[in-house]
Amino acid sequence: MDEDRHAIGDRSTTTGQLTLLYKLLADHRRRVLLQYLRDTEAPMPISALVTELTQRDEHVSPDENRDTEIAMHHIHLPKLADAGVIEYDQSAQQAAYTAPPQVDALLEDMLVTVSTGEQKSSLQE
Repeated sequence: MDEDRHAIGDRSTTTGQLTLLYKLLADHRRRVLLQYLRDTEAPMPISALVTELTQRDEHVSPDENRDTEIAMHHIHLPKLADAGVIEYDQSAQQAAYTAPPQVDALLEDMLVTVSTGEQKSSLQE
C-alpha cells in the first residue's frame, strides 16, 4: 500500500505522513475547511461548510457555490477523510474534525505556518 494512503496518526508520525500533511495543507480551501472544522468541534452540514468556505476564501466568489460544493464532495473532503483528519459522512452530508492529538498539534503548527508564512520555533531547523 502506498504510504500516502495511510491515515495520519495511526502509528508514530513518519516522514511520509508529514509529507501528506503538507500536501493536504497546500490547498487553500482544505486549510480553510480544517480551520473551520477545528474551531466548531461538532459535525457540520456540507452546505454550511460551502457557505463558510465561500465567505472566508477570497479565491471563491459566491457565484461559484455549486462548483465549490462539487469540489468539496469529490476532492477535498475525501482527501481529508482518507488521511484521517476528518470524518466525512456522505449519506448524512456532514463532516467533523477527528484528528488524533499528536496530529492536531502538528496541524496547529502547520496551519499557522502556512496561513501566515511565519514559522514557530518548533518547526525551524
